[in-house]
Amino acid sequence: MKKAIGATILAAAVSTSLVSAASAATTTKATAVQVQQSTFSINYQASSIRTVKLGGETLVAVRDIATALNAKLSVANGVTTIALDGHTVDLKAGDKQIKVDGNAVSLSQPVKGVNGTAFIAVRPLVQGLGGTLSTSGGQIAISTIKLLAGAENPRFVRPGLILVSVPSGESRTDYLVDAKTGKSSELLKVEDGSDLIVAPNGAKAAYTDSTGAVYIVDLASKQVAKATEDASIKAELVWSADSSLLYFLQGDKGTVIAQLDPAGGAIKTILDDKVDYKSDLHVSPDGKKFVYVVTALGKVTSDATNVDEDKVSIDFAGTGGQVFLVDVSVEKPAAVKLTTASDDKLFLQSVDGSKAFYVSVPEADGNSSVVALTPDGQASAIFAEGDVLEIVLSGGKLYVLTQLSDSATAIYEVDPASGAKTKLYDLSGNVSGFIANGSEIAVENGGQVFARIGEQWKAITK
Repeated sequence: MKKAIGATILAAAVSTSLVSAASAATTTKATAVQVQQSTFSINYQASSIRTVKLGGETLVAVRDIATALNAKLSVANGVTTIALDGHTVDLKAGDKQIKVDGNAVSLSQPVKGVNGTAFIAVRPLVQGLGGTLSTSGGQIAISTIKLLAGAENPRFVRPGLILVSVPSGESRTDYLVDAKTGKSSELLKVEDGSDLIVAPNGAKAAYTDSTGAVYIVDLASKQVAKATEDASIKAELVWSADSSLLYFLQGDKGTVIAQLDPAGGAIKTILDDKVDYKSDLHVSPDGKKFVYVVTALGKVTSDATNVDEDKVSIDFAGTGGQVFLVDVSVEKPAAVKLTTASDDKLFLQSVDGSKAFYVSVPEADGNSSVVALTPDGQASAIFAEGDVLEIVLSGGKLYVLTQLSDSATAIYEVDPASGAKTKLYDLSGNVSGFIANGSEIAVENGGQVFARIGEQWKAITK
């Protein structure tokens, strides 16, 4: 099964003519030129900017742009200086060049002074301040938000807010990113810890370190608190539906299902059936049913006549893992094996502990598909378009990422109850991650994270 998928995310095209993008509202006459009030999108906020048209070009009021960008503006000896994020632009009325970070840049027409206000072509000013220019919905769109570089592993915190990680050697830094604007803020630096697992309420996240300690991160205050110093290995943290408890697989072989109360640090054993190598843990909303995969080890064989030559082989046939369900509300809980097929079972998802879905990857050559599994072990393929790469269950819908050809992939929405499917997006490229939060979707593509918020894809990292 291929691990990389694709998505071509088209950025908004920059119009060759920015004149038509400015929406005029009121007009006042000033000397020989007319000053108009135009609406621009600046860092994704509507801003009213004074403009004039000269020589077929739209000039903008320097002060208005600086105010909308929260840039520092100063005037000395007739020279206006705009400073933003380490960039400076120096300009003077009547000059046909400006200085960008100390370097001269020519203008097609000079800076124009109108009623004591300097007007300049928008493109050289914005680019000089390190911003980008495009058109969006018929408006000039300006952005000076600095996108994160090298971010990966996107996770939704809540609608419109995404958590990403930037690795650096053995450590990483986690950031919160506004999916609409790409604006980010540092959340946490971790030297030795697992990925953050976000609680359903979007208020906190949890992670473990190599000593077995569990930490809770408040996503609003960014404060970190240690929930337990218990030294046992804790893998695959899963929050309860009400965000009050954590479940995990305990031990170096993932043998025990356990529960942690972060408020008091108490750990409780939920199931200890001596079965090793559990994974893909899922918990029902009532905390009574657990669905997971148990993976068998490969069979080791050796040539008894040549043991000294260490002729050892491992047979991995039938090690694709099997899905189990356990109901701990009964007096003597016993795990029930729901599957027997030898296919690999990836990206297990579960609904209320009563139904599960997974990506079935056949042992032999063939495309992967989505399989629905009932509590009595009835399995049925509900999606087989292309070669399925990943699935996400969110908002009562199943989102499927599938490869339709060598150069084309797509995202489908599947109704878990009826199996009805709808293609949402055609994609291409090299996508290596895929998450969904209701109708909001984000993907990794070629080292960038893109989010689908509303009607278009938007790059939120670079």
